[in-house]
Amino acid sequence: GGIVGALLLTEFGDLLEIPVSVYLVIMGVLLVIKAVRNSPPKPKKTGWRFICPVAAAGGMLDAAGGGGWGPVVTSTMLARSDDVARTIGTVNAAEFFVTVAETAVFSFAVASLGQRWTEVVFLILGGVCAAPLATVVCKKANRRLLLLLVGLLVTGLNIYKLCTKLF
Repeated sequence: GGIVGALLLTEFGDLLEIPVSVYLVIMGVLLVIKAVRNSPPKPKKTGWRFICPVAAAGGMLDAAGGGGWGPVVTSTMLARSDDVARTIGTVNAAEFFVTVAETAVFSFAVASLGQRWTEVVFLILGGVCAAPLATVVCKKANRRLLLLLVGLLVTGLNIYKLCTKLF
């Protein structure tokens, strides 16, 4: 999905940004509702038939619209599963491989990064520093609180993005 998204981005730009933001607002609201409900977690098996399309769409949207892997895959998986720490950890671990695939395609599709290579280096360093912190937070945090915070963050950021794009 990341490879397809990278190829689409080089051709079509950011046409998917508004639809993805609308989807993420809906998913964020669903996560907030799920966190606020006072029901015990029910384990659901998330099989390949569910995971593969979500991962492919998340990878494609990540490359094509930027920032799609984490928000799209994490929020969709959290809406389906109650294992918050495992979901966030798994999505973050898989993101490395998605990023490698996307970067390889962008490197071949775009002649050079020019002056932007420093931004890429700092984004990589930020991810390396944030990953261990996210692991500790996911292990220690209350499941409902973590779900609520993810839902509010996804909803708020995408409402802001929609407002800046549309108004």
